[in-house]
Amino acid sequence: MPDIHVRQARLTEGAIILKLVHESMTSYCRDSGIPDSFIEATSETLETVEAAISSGVVFVALSEDEEILGTCRLYIRPRRDLDDELKNVIKGFSSRVAYFARFAVWDTWRNQGIGNYLLSYCEQVARKTSCSHLLLHTAQSNSGMVDYYQSRGFKLLSTDEGRGYRRGLFGKKLAPWPK
Repeated sequence: MPDIHVRQARLTEGAIILKLVHESMTSYCRDSGIPDSFIEATSETLETVEAAISSGVVFVALSEDEEILGTCRLYIRPRRDLDDELKNVIKGFSSRVAYFARFAVWDTWRNQGIGNYLLSYCEQVARKTSCSHLLLHTAQSNSGMVDYYQSRGFKLLSTDEGRGYRRGLFGKKLAPWPK
């Protein structure tokens, strides 16, 4: 297992991140039994990735040789931006919540702990920025991902079929970052 570290992505890494997200999301769709066209990440463009990188929401997991092994995005959202459904599902949230998305690890690096580094790093960022909860969506049909998130303390908050498949909103209450 290589020595892994996580940091914000750099603009120069946009093309490799795009390729990684496309590969990983195609596998996710296959594992979930849903068409690629149902997941917007499978048709994302380099411009979209570069815009996300520029806004500071893209993170990468790197080997000791600086090889990108995985990526994700973490959006910090103020309470006022939450829709009414979300406000009714989450109890005791603060003025900010974090949303974890575009979670991708190269197929050849899966099941080696890379995702754990990314998720843990994002949890730390969310705590440090005073978020009360970390939220994410995943396909209910993807038992591997559902089990992964639940084993890391996420609870199913609600489900919807608005994107053509049954997806679950999962949330985890975050303890405040120690001062």
